[in-house]
Amino acid sequence: MAYFTEVVISDSTLDPEFIQDLLPSAERTALFYHLSFLCLGSFPKLERKIRDQAIETQMLFGSSEAVLLKCVGTSSNLVTSLSPILIKAVEKNKPLLVLAYLMKAKTWINDIIRVVDDMVKRYEHQNQRVNICISDVFAEQKETEEKLQGHSDEMKALKDALAKLELELRKIVSENNGPRNQEWDIKIRQTDLQMKLANCKLQNGAIPDPVHLMEVQKCLHQIRQILVDLKNYWEKVGVTLDILKDKTFTEEELIEELDDLKKEFLNSIEEAKQDWKRFGECCQRAQGIFSIQSRTAYKFLEVNPSSLSKDEWNYQYKSIMEKLKKINPQGS
Repeated sequence: MAYFTEVVISDSTLDPEFIQDLLPSAERTALFYHLSFLCLGSFPKLERKIRDQAIETQMLFGSSEAVLLKCVGTSSNLVTSLSPILIKAVEKNKPLLVLAYLMKAKTWINDIIRVVDDMVKRYEHQNQRVNICISDVFAEQKETEEKLQGHSDEMKALKDALAKLELELRKIVSENNGPRNQEWDIKIRQTDLQMKLANCKLQNGAIPDPVHLMEVQKCLHQIRQILVDLKNYWEKVGVTLDILKDKTFTEEELIEELDDLKKEFLNSIEEAKQDWKRFGECCQRAQGIFSIQSRTAYKFLEVNPSSLSKDEWNYQYKSIMEKLKKINPQGS
């Protein structure tokens, strides 16, 4: 007589709370695009390049929303469809039914892994496109600055202040002894000084550094990593299903009696059900984040920065900075 060995499904999964980092990254992406647009959009060639990248990212967020919605649906299927069927099949000692539905669930998982992996690659490609845009800004900047001479005292003072902040930030990161909020606060101050320096350069006819596009890159990289974690989660769920499927057979003989370890097996399914339910709820929150960002966060592209008055420019700048300050680095 052959028996199921104990399988603890929850050990094969990871904490779905990793997705909480998505909110600050997604929000900051749009805000840093907006800052880049304000600083560089008055130069026609750069305005087109930044607009193109912002639109591509907006579309990418729309696709990400669809992927997260698929994750929500798959999690729901695991909880409301697969789990009850497995429980009944085990209770009634029907291993063939267990096997059939485990194989069906595995096709769901494989499909979603492919979709998420495609999104990971698209974010990587978009990051490369932003990097090319940054290089184009530097090239245009060099060409423009060769026609200009000297720098104002205000510009020099701002650069010195930025250098000091950069040292402070590096110290906190390297020592890893400061709270995340402290690091966040320094980055906000850093962004504020960068904007003042950018405005100073604009007043002198120079092209500001693409520092905010570099922040966009960091945000896109963070979102890509979250999607990698998402893919890893589904891969672990897939491994769990494989283990359950394999345990249905021993030495190529179908297990016909599951009584001895039925309780442990049912407990494992129940634990997995709770984990999948919680993960689905996290994915639903993430899907909502992408939905809002893809629909409303890029409306700034409707107005060319060169058409803004000084007061309108300052109003947009202050509004962005206020939004950045309100973002919770913990993502809650």
